[in-house]
Amino acid sequence: MGGELRLARHNAGATMQQVADRLGWSKSKISRIERGLSPCVTLADITAFAAVVGLRPYLKLYPLGAALRDIGQVELLAGLNARMSPRWHSEHEVLMPKPGDLRAADQVSTIPGCRLMVEAFRRFSDYQAQSRAARAKQRDLGADRLLLLLEDTRTNRRALAAAGLEPRRSFPIPQRAMLAALAAGRDPGGDGIVLLRRLPGAGAATPATPATLVAPRATKGEGAAVPPFPVPPGATQDV
Repeated sequence: MGGELRLARHNAGATMQQVADRLGWSKSKISRIERGLSPCVTLADITAFAAVVGLRPYLKLYPLGAALRDIGQVELLAGLNARMSPRWHSEHEVLMPKPGDLRAADQVSTIPGCRLMVEAFRRFSDYQAQSRAARAKQRDLGADRLLLLLEDTRTNRRALAAAGLEPRRSFPIPQRAMLAALAAGRDPGGDGIVLLRRLPGAGAATPATPATLVAPRATKGEGAAVPPFPVPPGATQDV
Protein backbone atom coordinates (compact mmCIF):
# COMPACT_ATOMS: atom_id res chain seq x y z
CA MET A 1 0.00 0.00 0.00
CA GLY A 2 2.86 2.38 0.77
CA GLY A 3 4.20 1.85 -2.74
CA GLU A 4 0.82 2.76 -4.26
CA LEU A 5 0.72 5.95 -2.19
CA ARG A 6 4.27 6.84 -3.27
CA LEU A 7 3.44 6.25 -6.94
CA ALA A 8 0.29 8.39 -6.68
CA ARG A 9 2.32 11.18 -5.06
CA HIS A 10 4.84 11.05 -7.91
CA ASN A 11 2.06 11.11 -10.51
CA ALA A 12 0.59 14.16 -8.75
CA GLY A 13 3.97 15.91 -8.96
CA ALA A 14 4.11 16.45 -5.18
CA THR A 15 7.06 16.18 -2.79
CA MET A 16 6.96 14.39 0.54
CA GLN A 17 7.33 17.76 2.30
CA GLN A 18 4.36 19.24 0.44
CA VAL A 19 2.14 16.30 1.36
CA ALA A 20 3.39 16.43 4.96
CA ASP A 21 2.60 20.16 5.19
CA ARG A 22 -0.89 19.55 3.81
CA LEU A 23 -1.60 16.90 6.43
CA GLY A 24 0.21 18.57 9.32
CA TRP A 25 2.63 15.64 9.62
CA SER A 26 6.39 15.32 9.54
CA LYS A 27 8.21 14.46 6.32
CA SER A 28 9.67 11.40 8.07
CA LYS A 29 6.17 10.05 8.74
CA ILE A 30 5.36 10.29 5.02
CA SER A 31 8.59 8.47 4.22
CA ARG A 32 7.93 5.68 6.75
CA ILE A 33 4.40 5.07 5.43
CA GLU A 34 5.58 4.95 1.81
CA ARG A 35 8.34 2.47 2.68
CA GLY A 36 6.11 0.30 4.85
CA LEU A 37 8.14 1.12 7.98
CA SER A 38 5.31 2.57 10.08
CA PRO A 39 3.84 -0.37 12.07
CA CYS A 40 1.33 1.82 13.93
CA VAL A 41 -0.17 3.57 10.91
CA THR A 42 -3.94 3.89 11.29
CA LEU A 43 -6.76 3.59 8.80
CA ALA A 44 -7.43 7.29 9.35
CA ASP A 45 -3.83 8.06 8.34
CA ILE A 46 -4.12 5.97 5.17
CA THR A 47 -7.47 7.60 4.35
CA ALA A 48 -6.07 11.12 4.77
CA PHE A 49 -2.85 10.40 2.85
CA ALA A 50 -4.77 8.71 0.03
CA ALA A 51 -7.22 11.61 -0.34
CA VAL A 52 -4.41 14.15 -0.59
CA VAL A 53 -2.73 12.32 -3.50
CA GLY A 54 -5.98 11.54 -5.31
CA LEU A 55 -6.75 8.00 -4.11
CA ARG A 56 -9.66 6.46 -2.18
CA PRO A 57 -8.93 3.59 0.22
CA TYR A 58 -11.25 0.67 -0.38
CA LEU A 59 -10.19 -2.95 -0.40
CA LYS A 60 -7.40 -1.64 -2.62
CA LEU A 61 -6.36 1.86 -3.63
CA TYR A 62 -8.05 3.05 -6.83
CA PRO A 63 -7.60 6.40 -8.62
CA LEU A 64 -10.60 8.57 -7.83
CA GLY A 65 -11.87 9.86 -11.17
CA ALA A 66 -9.47 11.80 -13.35
CA ALA A 67 -5.92 11.80 -12.04
CA LEU A 68 -4.69 15.04 -10.53
CA ARG A 69 -2.81 17.01 -13.19
CA ASP A 70 -0.34 19.82 -12.77
CA ILE A 71 0.56 22.42 -15.36
CA GLY A 72 3.76 20.54 -16.15
CA GLN A 73 1.84 17.47 -17.29
CA VAL A 74 -0.45 19.58 -19.46
CA GLU A 75 2.67 21.09 -21.03
CA LEU A 76 4.11 17.62 -21.59
CA LEU A 77 1.02 16.47 -23.49
CA ALA A 78 1.01 19.73 -25.41
CA GLY A 79 4.58 19.04 -26.50
CA LEU A 80 3.42 15.76 -28.04
CA ASN A 81 0.27 17.19 -29.61
CA ALA A 82 2.30 19.94 -31.27
CA ARG A 83 4.11 17.19 -33.22
CA MET A 84 0.97 15.31 -34.24
CA SER A 85 -0.86 15.67 -37.54
CA PRO A 86 -4.27 17.39 -37.34
CA ARG A 87 -5.67 14.12 -38.73
CA TRP A 88 -5.56 12.79 -35.18
CA HIS A 89 -8.66 13.49 -33.10
CA SER A 90 -7.63 13.64 -29.44
CA GLU A 91 -9.65 13.48 -26.23
CA HIS A 92 -8.32 13.86 -22.70
CA GLU A 93 -9.19 12.13 -19.42
CA VAL A 94 -11.08 9.34 -21.20
CA LEU A 95 -12.91 7.19 -18.65
CA MET A 96 -12.95 3.42 -18.77
CA PRO A 97 -16.17 2.01 -20.29
CA LYS A 98 -16.92 -0.24 -17.30
CA PRO A 99 -19.59 1.10 -14.91
CA GLY A 100 -18.02 2.18 -11.64
CA ASP A 101 -14.46 2.08 -13.01
CA LEU A 102 -12.86 5.35 -11.93
CA ARG A 103 -9.69 5.07 -14.03
CA ALA A 104 -9.07 7.40 -16.99
CA ALA A 105 -6.56 7.49 -19.84
CA ASP A 106 -4.60 10.73 -20.12
CA GLN A 107 -5.27 10.99 -23.86
CA VAL A 108 -6.84 8.91 -26.61
CA SER A 109 -6.06 9.92 -30.21
CA THR A 110 -7.79 8.35 -33.20
CA ILE A 111 -7.53 8.18 -36.97
CA PRO A 112 -9.49 5.77 -39.17
CA GLY A 113 -8.32 2.27 -38.29
CA CYS A 114 -6.16 3.21 -35.28
CA ARG A 115 -6.89 4.20 -31.69
CA LEU A 116 -3.83 5.34 -29.75
CA MET A 117 -3.82 5.68 -25.96
CA VAL A 118 -1.27 8.04 -24.38
CA GLU A 119 -0.22 7.90 -20.75
CA ALA A 120 1.93 10.88 -19.69
CA PHE A 121 4.40 10.77 -16.79
CA ARG A 122 6.49 13.60 -15.44
CA ARG A 123 8.07 11.18 -12.99
CA PHE A 124 8.64 7.60 -14.17
CA SER A 125 9.77 5.81 -11.03
CA ASP A 126 8.57 2.20 -11.44
CA TYR A 127 8.57 0.77 -14.97
CA GLN A 128 6.78 -2.46 -14.08
CA ALA A 129 3.99 -0.88 -12.03
CA GLN A 130 3.39 2.11 -14.29
CA SER A 131 3.55 0.22 -17.58
CA ARG A 132 1.33 -2.54 -16.19
CA ALA A 133 -1.30 -0.01 -15.12
CA ALA A 134 -1.16 1.59 -18.58
CA ARG A 135 -1.54 -1.82 -20.26
CA ALA A 136 -4.64 -2.53 -18.17
CA LYS A 137 -6.20 0.76 -19.29
CA GLN A 138 -5.30 0.01 -22.93
CA ARG A 139 -6.97 -3.39 -22.68
CA ASP A 140 -10.13 -2.07 -21.07
CA LEU A 141 -10.42 0.83 -23.53
CA GLY A 142 -9.75 -1.43 -26.50
CA ALA A 143 -6.99 0.86 -27.79
CA ASP A 144 -4.88 -0.48 -30.67
CA ARG A 145 -1.65 1.23 -29.63
CA LEU A 146 -0.09 2.43 -26.39
CA LEU A 147 2.33 5.32 -26.08
CA LEU A 148 4.11 6.04 -22.81
CA LEU A 149 5.02 9.72 -22.86
CA LEU A 150 7.79 10.60 -20.39
CA GLU A 151 9.25 13.96 -19.55
CA ASP A 152 12.83 14.00 -20.81
CA THR A 153 14.76 14.11 -17.53
CA ARG A 154 17.82 12.32 -16.21
CA THR A 155 15.69 10.61 -13.57
CA ASN A 156 13.31 9.16 -16.15
CA ARG A 157 16.15 8.07 -18.42
CA ARG A 158 17.78 6.28 -15.49
CA ALA A 159 14.49 4.54 -14.66
CA LEU A 160 14.22 3.27 -18.23
CA ALA A 161 17.83 2.12 -18.26
CA ALA A 162 17.30 0.26 -14.98
CA ALA A 163 14.47 -1.75 -16.58
CA GLY A 164 16.96 -3.35 -18.97
CA LEU A 165 15.74 -4.71 -22.30
CA GLU A 166 12.11 -5.15 -21.26
CA PRO A 167 10.93 -1.69 -22.42
CA ARG A 168 12.31 -2.34 -25.93
CA ARG A 169 10.61 -5.73 -26.09
CA SER A 170 7.23 -4.45 -24.90
CA PHE A 171 7.40 -1.08 -26.70
CA PRO A 172 9.29 -1.92 -29.91
CA ILE A 173 8.59 1.19 -32.00
CA PRO A 174 11.58 3.57 -31.68
CA GLN A 175 10.94 7.15 -30.67
CA ARG A 176 11.91 8.60 -34.06
CA ALA A 177 9.61 6.20 -35.92
CA MET A 178 6.75 6.83 -33.49
CA LEU A 179 6.99 10.61 -33.83
CA ALA A 180 7.27 10.35 -37.63
CA ALA A 181 4.07 8.27 -37.77
CA LEU A 182 2.20 10.68 -35.51
CA ALA A 183 3.36 13.65 -37.60
CA ALA A 184 2.24 11.89 -40.79
CA GLY A 185 -1.14 11.00 -39.32
CA ARG A 186 -0.70 7.24 -39.70
CA ASP A 187 -0.74 4.13 -37.54
CA PRO A 188 2.70 3.73 -35.91
CA GLY A 189 2.37 -0.04 -36.22
CA GLY A 190 3.04 -0.83 -32.57
CA ASP A 191 3.58 0.54 -29.07
CA GLY A 192 6.37 2.89 -28.07
CA ILE A 193 7.96 5.10 -25.46
CA VAL A 194 8.70 8.75 -26.19
CA LEU A 195 10.71 11.18 -24.06
CA LEU A 196 9.93 14.84 -24.69
CA ARG A 197 10.43 18.15 -23.02
CA ARG A 198 7.42 20.15 -21.93
CA LEU A 199 5.96 22.92 -24.11
CA PRO A 200 6.32 26.01 -21.86
CA GLY A 201 3.22 28.12 -21.51
CA ALA A 202 0.84 25.47 -22.82
CA GLY A 203 -0.40 24.74 -19.31
CA ALA A 204 -1.39 28.35 -18.75
CA ALA A 205 -3.20 28.49 -22.08
CA THR A 206 -5.08 25.22 -21.60
CA PRO A 207 -5.20 24.50 -17.86
CA ALA A 208 -6.12 21.02 -16.75
CA THR A 209 -9.46 20.69 -15.02
CA PRO A 210 -9.36 17.47 -13.03
CA ALA A 211 -12.52 15.97 -11.62
CA THR A 212 -13.37 17.02 -8.09
CA LEU A 213 -11.68 14.71 -5.62
CA VAL A 214 -13.75 14.06 -2.52
CA ALA A 215 -12.10 12.47 0.46
CA PRO A 216 -14.05 9.75 2.31
CA ARG A 217 -16.10 10.98 5.25
CA ALA A 218 -14.26 10.64 8.50
CA THR A 219 -15.98 8.43 11.03
CA LYS A 220 -16.54 9.60 14.58
CA GLY A 221 -13.21 10.26 16.29
CA GLU A 222 -11.12 10.29 13.13
CA GLY A 223 -11.25 14.02 12.47
CA ALA A 224 -12.12 15.82 9.25
CA ALA A 225 -11.06 14.41 5.92
CA VAL A 226 -8.35 16.34 4.06
CA PRO A 227 -9.15 17.76 0.60
CA PRO A 228 -7.01 16.72 -2.38
CA PHE A 229 -3.56 18.21 -2.60
CA PRO A 230 -3.27 21.15 -5.07
CA VAL A 231 0.09 20.71 -6.82
CA PRO A 232 1.85 24.03 -7.45
CA PRO A 233 3.23 24.63 -10.98
CA GLY A 234 6.81 23.46 -11.44
CA ALA A 235 6.96 21.63 -8.10
CA THR A 236 10.04 19.48 -7.65
CA GLN A 237 9.82 15.92 -6.44
CA ASP A 238 11.63 13.90 -3.79
CA VAL A 239 13.87 11.16 -5.10
